[in-house]
Amino acid sequence: MKRFFSIAWLPLVLALWSQAAMAGQAQDTLQASVDEVLTVLRGSKQGDPGRVDRLAVSVAKVFNPEELAKRTLASHWQQFSAEEQKRFTTAFVKLLQNTYLRRLESYTDEKVVFLDEAALAENRAEVSTKIVTANKEIPIVYRLIHQGEWKVYDVVIEGVSLVQNYRNQFTQILAKESPAQLIGRVESMASTN
Repeated sequence: MKRFFSIAWLPLVLALWSQAAMAGQAQDTLQASVDEVLTVLRGSKQGDPGRVDRLAVSVAKVFNPEELAKRTLASHWQQFSAEEQKRFTTAFVKLLQNTYLRRLESYTDEKVVFLDEAALAENRAEVSTKIVTANKEIPIVYRLIHQGEWKVYDVVIEGVSLVQNYRNQFTQILAKESPAQLIGRVESMASTN
């Protein structure tokens, strides 16, 4: 009987140990990526050749594009063929890069402060940060998933989830249009943005 209870507790102990071992790793991964982005920003000026490309490479290292696309489409993801999923992911990531890399380019030595990390599930975590400017603080929460390594799948800026924001827009479009039409719209926005 004692042996049964010992074996019964083993999965729980291993799960808790595995979570404890991963604690802090999401924040460490994110911080390394943020440090790399800040190095690019501080070591170059807006408009320098190759700067945007270096930023894109640094940012891409910590994001999981498929997870981001899948969560943005939510239940609609299954309505897309494998080829449509791939096209949507590519176009959506390009749209995000074009939109947010421009904002990164306007960096003027603001500070990024890492606050804490919280486990959301066995393989998911949330890292709270804030950007401190001369006159305000902007809270940013990164949601990461561990699938071999920690990768960001959502960013919440001042309480607004990037995934939820796009999900609402895409759900409205998909209520009237096909996956191919949505992909066409996203590709068009990505090329004009």
